[in-house]
Amino acid sequence: MIVRYRNDFAFLKRYNIEKMAVRQAKAIYDFDAEPGTGEISIQTGEVLTVTRTDVGEGWWEGRRSNGDCGLFPEAYVEEITEEVGPPAMAPPPLPQDYSAPSNTYANPPTDTPINTFGTSNPVEDWNADPWSGVSAGVTPQQQTQDWQADDDWDSDFDDESASQVGGQSAQGGHGGAHGNGAPANFTASTDNSGSLALPVASYHRGSTGDVSGVGRADSKKGAGGASSKTSFNRFSMFVKSGSENFILGKVNFNVPEADALTVLDHGDGKYSWLNTKPPFSCVIASPKKEAKFKGLKSYIAYQLTPSFNNIQVSRRYKHFDWLYERLNSKYNCVPIPPLPDKQIQGRYEEEFIEHRMNQLQSFVDRMCRHPVLAQSEVWGHFLACTDEKRWKSGKRKAEKDPLVGGALYSAITVPDKPLDAEFVDREVQVFTQFTGQFDVAVKNMAKLAADQTTKCQNHYKREFQLIGKSFVQLGQAMEQDGGNYNPGLNNAVIATGECYEEVGRLYEEQPRLDWEHLADMMHDYKGLLSGWPQVLHLHSGSQGKRKEIENDGKVGQAEASAVKTRTDTVTYALLAEVNTFHEQRVKDIKSSHQHFLQEQIKFYQKITEKLQETLRMYDQC
Repeated sequence: MIVRYRNDFAFLKRYNIEKMAVRQAKAIYDFDAEPGTGEISIQTGEVLTVTRTDVGEGWWEGRRSNGDCGLFPEAYVEEITEEVGPPAMAPPPLPQDYSAPSNTYANPPTDTPINTFGTSNPVEDWNADPWSGVSAGVTPQQQTQDWQADDDWDSDFDDESASQVGGQSAQGGHGGAHGNGAPANFTASTDNSGSLALPVASYHRGSTGDVSGVGRADSKKGAGGASSKTSFNRFSMFVKSGSENFILGKVNFNVPEADALTVLDHGDGKYSWLNTKPPFSCVIASPKKEAKFKGLKSYIAYQLTPSFNNIQVSRRYKHFDWLYERLNSKYNCVPIPPLPDKQIQGRYEEEFIEHRMNQLQSFVDRMCRHPVLAQSEVWGHFLACTDEKRWKSGKRKAEKDPLVGGALYSAITVPDKPLDAEFVDREVQVFTQFTGQFDVAVKNMAKLAADQTTKCQNHYKREFQLIGKSFVQLGQAMEQDGGNYNPGLNNAVIATGECYEEVGRLYEEQPRLDWEHLADMMHDYKGLLSGWPQVLHLHSGSQGKRKEIENDGKVGQAEASAVKTRTDTVTYALLAEVNTFHEQRVKDIKSSHQHFLQEQIKFYQKITEKLQETLRMYDQC
């Protein structure tokens, strides 16, 4: 009887929570679950009972008719709201328990764990912190308030890496740390009660997109939405970025004017981005070591002065890191210029600070020159905001921006003419082969520059110093002749040794003028080239989806035409960015090699002048 009454109590509790409403969804596509991930397979037409819709990242939790529980993609179902009446037979009333001062079943013990983390704090939101009640008895509300109180540009994330911190600032971006994207690896498990535990999500750097809008009722009613089967490959950037949703017509956003992009047709098979803002520049200067927490934490602040207002703002490396993540999350169709590599030791050495400032200047220059990135709202906020409250507001706005990843394609206006498939395939193939070979050459040149820098500052320096010491030793030995036969010759020989020692010092200092500059350029292009595989993958995914729909006999002509138009948008964006990349590459390679050769000439001219000056001493002997 006790077991029965306990089950009856659970029934009443569950019935009260459901509030006489059962949420159901009908599967509109087949979905095959990955083993060991907590997902369930569903079949077209199957009706599922929805148990949770706040899982996030485009996933719901539900139960099949056979009792299997698990996760399934929201995009694969259509919700059915069905009101039901009370049960045909009410459960028997709970008997009075005369042997205990309180009703054990009506009031469960407070020390009984009620969530999968062993605490008594209910986890009702997927994004809540389940560990909030574990450490030092701090309530979830207190932790939220603490985070908000700490939300400023000096303490809301670490100095060197915004991507290593939890919470909204780290998980609000793509790829967990960088946007509103789906997890790269989504796994879930069950606890002892058979209920789904929170999934373990593994995030990686770089933009991964957002599938949170997939399958919503408003997105399915959009004009031209493709009804063909969606490919929910959890490891495909094409899917996770939201690009597939755009191709299928499931993206429907009001595009702000600031986000509107346009591709221009130059009539010769070349396309470019329209730059809607006047050109501007930005100068980084005056790096200064500052401290907080009474000197416990130090950092370097750089002063940025944009030309459009000439108002100086102070930014730390972590602010650049945050900006990079926001750009990566928003612009899947544009390779983002890289930042300087992170470094733990030697961050406050003068040489390191100067070199990092030069690399940050290169990043800023590339941002100002790029026709799309230069007009980005988050970039303007980064350069111009001087007020702390406005900074926080703009920061949160950027982190909640819905027009990111594949959704940004809806903001692009392209020429009103279809692209030839053979032309597109040829252009993409040529560029893919080029980037592969160029990437190898760039990495090889970067390695060579690093090797030459090491040799100049160590091996060559030691070699010329050894040569110099040998000449000096010879001259000093000659001075011991006792007769002073030719003091001028002795001095000339010693001067020859000193000349070669000076040549050794020139070799040590020279890499900062030529090889380091060339290495920084190669660093930039290594970073830019590392972004192209993703851009090309998104284009390949869109072409594959277009072909799949065209070969589907169930898809109407109008729907297939709409998909072709959206696919052309992705292609136009790719072609415009390819042209932008090539034009800037030509300028960069030309200027960097001119600079390198000019510095090499100056270097060898200095050596020649010193050798000639020493040679003249022999004429006076």
